[in-house]
Amino acid sequence: MPMLELKQVSLAYKDNKVLDGINLTAEKGEIIGLVAPNGTGKTTLFNVMANFLKPDSGTVVFDGKHQYNREKNVLKVHKQLVSFPEQHDLFEDLSGKDHIKLYAKLWKGTTKHVQDIIDSLQMNSYVKRKVSTYSMGMRQRLCFAMLVATDATIMLMDEVMNGLDVENVNLISNQLIDMKKADKLIFVASHLLSNLDIYADRVLYLKGGHFIHEQNMHESNDTYLKVELAPAEYEKMDMEHDLPEGHLHIAGHLLCIPLEGLDFKTQTEWITLMLENKYANVSIGSLGTVDYYERYYHEGQ
Repeated sequence: MPMLELKQVSLAYKDNKVLDGINLTAEKGEIIGLVAPNGTGKTTLFNVMANFLKPDSGTVVFDGKHQYNREKNVLKVHKQLVSFPEQHDLFEDLSGKDHIKLYAKLWKGTTKHVQDIIDSLQMNSYVKRKVSTYSMGMRQRLCFAMLVATDATIMLMDEVMNGLDVENVNLISNQLIDMKKADKLIFVASHLLSNLDIYADRVLYLKGGHFIHEQNMHESNDTYLKVELAPAEYEKMDMEHDLPEGHLHIAGHLLCIPLEGLDFKTQTEWITLMLENKYANVSIGSLGTVDYYERYYHEGQ
């Protein structure tokens, strides 16, 4: 039984249809990345999942039975779902530890696990200080710690990595992987696209109110020869060589030649050609989140 289902969910602001018949099935123990440019529906979708916004049509179903149609069901869902706190909602005169304990009590009913969270997120040096003294990165780590303290089954994280340095991005990425192993269902909307490749099981691409692509990280993906080529270089390459069927020139700069279906001799010829011409950033691999993002949102710009 799916942990969460969206069935034909639609929502419009005046004439702007932000969500248009969205369908989604999600299970415990997976991390789902959600990407799209700003203002195109990511936060709206999270707000519908959390019942902060009512869709114009469609339903959100939990455990195959609970919907936001009766107060009793709403309370049951909110005990197992939590949204990433906003930094502006923090209390400046309270300590970080007080915030974490507050969330722990509200959702889990105990604070026994709070110190373990503080230790794992390396917050001991400042967690007892007032939030008014915190930097942006410290506030963001606190918001993440508050969310972890709930131990909720479903977690909605909008820009969880915002304002963090590389070390803390890695720290939270590892925490997310551990939480997935603990059977959490986690949604992450993020602009750190390559970071999603590390821990996401799926990445959904939202455009025009629909999911236009689902990237499954566990399926075998096609392997490409990837080369940085400016438009003029690509046109010259296209005229002088018979580019294989299914090749892509993403966002006017990245030529992707599919190696599947080419014999070893032909593969070697293409790789040798690119290396001999000393093109920039020649690599071999599958398309990542950054590549798909540029393909769906930047092409033609």
